[in-house]
Amino acid sequence: MRFIQILEDTVAPGALVEWTPITPPRDEWHSDSRLTSHNHEAHLRGAIAHYRATGTEGGRESWLGLAIEFDEPMSVPAIRAALTEWIDRHEVLRSHVVIRGEGSTGEGLRRVSVAPGAVKLKMGRIGWYSSPDLLIEQIAGSFDRATAPTRWPAYVFATVAREGTFTLLFAADHSLLDGYSLIMSQHELVELYRANRDKAMSRVAVNPNPEPPQLISVGSYVDFSAQERRTADAADATHPALTVWSAFLQGATELPAFGIRRASADAAPTPQASLTAEVADDEQTNRFTAVVAEAGGNLQVGIMAALAVAYRRALGLNDFRVIMPRHTRHEERWLGSLGWFVALAPFSLDTSDDPTFDHAVARAAKELRRTKPAASLPFLRVADLLGITGAPRFVVSILDTRYAPGAREADAGRATVLRSHAYAPDELYIWVNRTPSGLRLSARYPGDSPMTDDVLRYLDEFGRLIAEIGDASTYST
Repeated sequence: MRFIQILEDTVAPGALVEWTPITPPRDEWHSDSRLTSHNHEAHLRGAIAHYRATGTEGGRESWLGLAIEFDEPMSVPAIRAALTEWIDRHEVLRSHVVIRGEGSTGEGLRRVSVAPGAVKLKMGRIGWYSSPDLLIEQIAGSFDRATAPTRWPAYVFATVAREGTFTLLFAADHSLLDGYSLIMSQHELVELYRANRDKAMSRVAVNPNPEPPQLISVGSYVDFSAQERRTADAADATHPALTVWSAFLQGATELPAFGIRRASADAAPTPQASLTAEVADDEQTNRFTAVVAEAGGNLQVGIMAALAVAYRRALGLNDFRVIMPRHTRHEERWLGSLGWFVALAPFSLDTSDDPTFDHAVARAAKELRRTKPAASLPFLRVADLLGITGAPRFVVSILDTRYAPGAREADAGRATVLRSHAYAPDELYIWVNRTPSGLRLSARYPGDSPMTDDVLRYLDEFGRLIAEIGDASTYST
């Protein structure tokens, strides 16, 4: 399953329709006392600060989305029913948080919510597009404008219909979901659409016994937010997460960045470049994983070890220091929920003695175990307690999507995870996804910067290293 910046995507020409959630009447919204997650609060405060500094309210830098391909004509009643049922299924799409005043962390937050069934959809016909480039530019611009976290709804849907096929697209501000949410959502939306299509066909006896959608039960991210907030707010300086972070930072108040050649600290944010590649196919990835297993690690350990070794090989740098997102879906009810179930943990690996790959794997495994407690506290709370300033600048995210419902069909081209543009002078974000077809890499990085060539050389070396290690494997199917 690809994970790409939206302007890298290609949607076949057709009739574009936007499906916008309609704000329910004021008397249907109720004050909701459930607390807001630290992730959501930090994101919302950042959006407000950005608006005050630039006058730009849109969510152009912070949305995630989906494109799903259907090999059949679109049923308007079925798509409307499917999207409405999906909104009812996930409470986070029927809830909104605002911040009142200029208070410090945790102050001035107010949540309002509506009941299932309250949100309807407005169908807006945009027009027929014959140019794929103009079509994707229109969709990207619409998603940028419709996903500001300061307004409800901070999400929107679109469809592009043709004679025998159609594409369903969706975008939402990051405060409402994470990447894993979308991996699960592509299956949910397909199931809901097909169930409603078959229900309509049963009325004319074309399909008299329609199957219900095959979906797992889910909890509410709004409930999770409140639970996580209460726990995190009770944490103090003795929390185990702070021990890990303090050891990593060693007195610094900013998080590490990639390499040593970077834009100046006062450089203006610029549009980031994007890269997407298939690092290895399924067999090559299995061969690489077998080598890692022999050394006592798993795929995640092997990827982190390879990234650290490639850092030394490509740049001559021995201190590999990054930030890693770690999921917080530790209860079964959260597995299929739409929400931002992510905390952060540091990762550091010293390669100054030019370790063999086996030794790097052993160190990476030890480091992942050692730093795991860091993700037991939301990063905003960590930053408050330790005085950390600034945002993560060098981030590596690893996902294994092979066991998600519909993963094989999605990876074969049925679905693509989309992300918005990004604007930053010195950020490098790397996503490595293990899919049914192999190992996929996506990255965003400064496109015109002193660090650009270093990033590309580094990512090339990582790919070569994965192949080199896999080629040395005796694994066979």
